[in-house]
Amino acid sequence: MTNSKIVENIQILLYKDNSSLLEKLDLEDDKPFLEPLLFTYFNAKNDKSLPKDVLEELMQGYFMKKEPLNISYSYGKELLAYLPELGYFNESGQKVQECYIIKKTQIELLYRPFELLNYVFELASSDDTANEIEMNTSLFEKFIPKIEKAFRLIKENCPQHFKLIEQHCRRVVLFKTKPEITNSFETINALGMAFFNAYQEDYDEIFFIDDIAHQTGHIIMTATLFERKKHFLIDENEIIKEITKNESEYRSFYILFHALYTYYTTLLCLDACLESRYFDKRQTHEAMGRIGFYLMKYKIDLTNFEKIINYYKAVQNILSQEGLEIFKNIVERYFEMQNKYGNQVSVYNYNNQPYNFTYSNFIKLNPIN
Repeated sequence: MTNSKIVENIQILLYKDNSSLLEKLDLEDDKPFLEPLLFTYFNAKNDKSLPKDVLEELMQGYFMKKEPLNISYSYGKELLAYLPELGYFNESGQKVQECYIIKKTQIELLYRPFELLNYVFELASSDDTANEIEMNTSLFEKFIPKIEKAFRLIKENCPQHFKLIEQHCRRVVLFKTKPEITNSFETINALGMAFFNAYQEDYDEIFFIDDIAHQTGHIIMTATLFERKKHFLIDENEIIKEITKNESEYRSFYILFHALYTYYTTLLCLDACLESRYFDKRQTHEAMGRIGFYLMKYKIDLTNFEKIINYYKAVQNILSQEGLEIFKNIVERYFEMQNKYGNQVSVYNYNNQPYNFTYSNFIKLNPIN
């Protein structure tokens, strides 16, 4: 279900910014108003002075009646401009590349830089290091077969969840940088886009199943929780270390809820794809390693959640009925996966794992039998 409140908010912002633009768009079609780069544009305006014509330039691909293209702001460091729904254009205004749609999906893949995307990376990167983010054709050629396999496997083995992914995720962005700069991410600054950091050379479809499920899980939850007070009865921005007494805990209740949902989606997809018997022995070993890794995180955060429930006396004092329904599914998935895989993964040693699961580390302590 499309979040009508998001569409309504964007339409109001468009009206305030450029009311004549609305006359060129189909108000009965939600798609233009869920354009991820609209979120980038409106958030960028808060701290950047953007030229007045940027918005109209951005939305040209959605016009009901086509007009001569006007491109002046959208060029990136490759001197190519990207226009949603239309593709990439050179400095002469000639189209040089169509939008790349991932096979057997409706999801577009971005792998070349452009101006508005730079802003998203600036916010996601540490210490003004966005210029260290790599996006290029060679990265695309290396990883696109693996990305497309991952989407195919999710679609074939989790068809209902795949529909949810396609409903909420319009684009994915492939990039490479050190994880200290930024991990894979999702952001309200480009709602509807998932960002995959393919910084490890040995990534294959196992990683991308994990990352697709994880980052699109964030997108689904961001859209679902857009009207937060419909789901949370407490201040969702409360820092949970005040309750858990864990001084290293920096997250808010909202972020904790998000994290739990992404464990749900990631284990859902990894489990279903394992059941397909598609993976070879090494890939099965990695998928099992990832399942054990997320079950550990799942358990820790369910324990954190239990402390919050105890603090507020009952879960009904924390979550509305809508929130409780989501949480019930999250809890049920944990116990289902723990019962199915718990004994097998309990023998694994994760002592050398960094923040992101790294198979080359995992296999050193957990060799394939």
